[in-house]
Amino acid sequence: MNSKFLIIQIDIGKGTQWGEKTTIDPIREIFIPSVKSYCTKNNYDYVLIKESRYEKDYGHFDFLETKNKHYSFERYFHFDNEYDFTIYIDNDVYIYPDAQELPNIKGLMNSREPESNSSKIFREVNNLNTNYRYYNSGVTFCDNITAKKLSNYMINRLNNNQRSRGKNSDNMLLNEYILSNKKIFKELGAEWNYMPFLPNSPKILKPNFFHFVGIIGKKIINELQRNKISITQFLQEIKNKQD
Repeated sequence: MNSKFLIIQIDIGKGTQWGEKTTIDPIREIFIPSVKSYCTKNNYDYVLIKESRYEKDYGHFDFLETKNKHYSFERYFHFDNEYDFTIYIDNDVYIYPDAQELPNIKGLMNSREPESNSSKIFREVNNLNTNYRYYNSGVTFCDNITAKKLSNYMINRLNNNQRSRGKNSDNMLLNEYILSNKKIFKELGAEWNYMPFLPNSPKILKPNFFHFVGIIGKKIINELQRNKISITQFLQEIKNKQD
């Protein structure tokens, strides 16, 4: 019997975390379609969440730092499902047409986030040594059991108003879960969440998923459009240089 895969993305309201039209347009016209094409090619089921269950059930936005960050949390309402594997991908991620099929998924899997202020804060508030790794929540792979546990964990924290320590973000929440569940966690290679524009990011060959993460990624998307540079051509040139 073939395993069933579900890939989840979020695009609520004016663009979830991406407030400017110049950024939202390529997300909807290029990035999200690239993920849909990847799903079609590999026979993965796909869901684009466009309505907020969080807003419907809770009606207030005081659990995380900003209203838009609550939409990132939205994924956890959909992790409790009957799929063998659940994959969450931020909507500012582009999947290359020749991307590999998903790897073997076991437990919870995320890619390391390059060293930054967030990783330093996380280590400080949790009394961790300087070589402890911090992970990016923008691409998350789970098997069925882990997806259900993660959903239950996050919604319980919401119901108990148990915010993350340090930065009040969904990324910090996920790293707290990883810290408490090391035995079921496995680090994903950077090819599954490539963030080359972040400082200290390692350069790799043949990325599968390219992530325009954070403020820097947003600025680059806008700059490409201001200069009328094709985003897909830009992405392909980056890949070609590294092949």
